Amino acid sequence: MAPQRHLNEFDAWQVLGSEVEVETLHNYIYESCYLFKVIILMIDILFQNDDFIAVDKPYGISVHNNEDPENLLLVVEKQLKIAKLYPVHRLDKETSGVQVFALNEVAARKLSDEFQKKTVLKIYRGILKGQLKQKSGAWVKSLSDKAEGRKNPAGLLKNRVLCKTLFRVLKSSNYFTSCEFSLITGRQHQIRKHAALANHVLVGDARYGDLRYNQKIASIFKIERMLLHCLQLEILGQRIESPLPSCFLDIFNSQAK
Repeated sequence: MAPQRHLNEFDAWQVLGSEVEVETLHNYIYESCYLFKVIILMIDILFQNDDFIAVDKPYGISVHNNEDPENLLLVVEKQLKIAKLYPVHRLDKETSGVQVFALNEVAARKLSDEFQKKTVLKIYRGILKGQLKQKSGAWVKSLSDKAEGRKNPAGLLKNRVLCKTLFRVLKSSNYFTSCEFSLITGRQHQIRKHAALANHVLVGDARYGDLRYNQKIASIFKIERMLLHCLQLEILGQRIESPLPSCFLDIFNSQAK
């Protein structure tokens, strides 16, 4: 008898041609199988034309990490039966929201140029730890372009360049602050690093935040993800929006109970 296989909520599996009953739950469809539970990841399409496609990326799946057996790129290619997609930017594995893929090489070059020229509007929503006193402003600090850690979010001095993130407070409590972020520059983990350097780390950020704090939040609010979401992206005259996950509001509603 084959051994059972344990799958956690971050696993994504494509099962093709199965004739089984399915139950939709958030972004996932769960199948009851004989030996183990299989999770099929279904991706919502936010926009598509002849040049590119925008999808609603769930948290917990890499965009195009070859080490992941089912990264977002492969899942969307299989779901839409497209031979090859071209990623022109990349959301972090822990981040949800608008993710764009080009449909051909010419479009990929054109879209990549837009990102390089910083003409792409990118709006994020995030929940910060604690109460941010300043209602709006800019975080302007030099950062490396590498994944760093909580001990030194900015990275090695020799690798840093000046980066700018605009923020606007939408709602706050004694424990959390809901913010809208606009990226003026684009370094790896920029919002996450700037938030950590401001001593208001993103809730659920395992890399730059505190493990015990994240565990406490998960226990109290039943939220086991980093609270950062790409809400809106505007490129080549197209404005694409992703619905805000309910947990971004639930964390405030739960405090009121």
